[in-house]
Amino acid sequence: MWTVFGPTNVELHSIGIEIEAGETGEALRMADVVDTSTLESLERSFTFTADIIRCYDLRREDPAVLLHLLQLEQLAPEDLARSPMARDMVLGLVKRARVIHAKQAESLAERIGLL
Repeated sequence: MWTVFGPTNVELHSIGIEIEAGETGEALRMADVVDTSTLESLERSFTFTADIIRCYDLRREDPAVLLHLLQLEQLAPEDLARSPMARDMVLGLVKRARVIHAKQAESLAERIGLL
C-alpha cells in the first residue's frame, strides 16, 4: 500500500524506455504531459529529471541541459554529486558550453567536486 508504484510511475518508466530506444523527441513529448508534482519519492523525481537531462544532452541542447542540471542540484545535490551519469553530463557540458553558459557550468562542476 505504501509504494510509489502507480500510473505516474508507469509513465516515467515509459519515458525511460523511449530514451533507451533513442527516441528522445518522443520521450520529451511524453514528459511534457506527465504531472510529477505528486511524486512522493525523491529518487523517482531525481531519476525523472536525470532522464530529461539525458534527452537534452543526447540532442546537444546545452541550455536545457544546464537548466535541468541546476534544477537537479536544487532537488538533490548529494545525489547529483554522486551520480556517474550526471557527473558525465556536467563534464560534457563544461567542455562544450558556449561562453554564455560556460561560467554557470563550471560553477556547477566546482560545487559537485569535478573541478
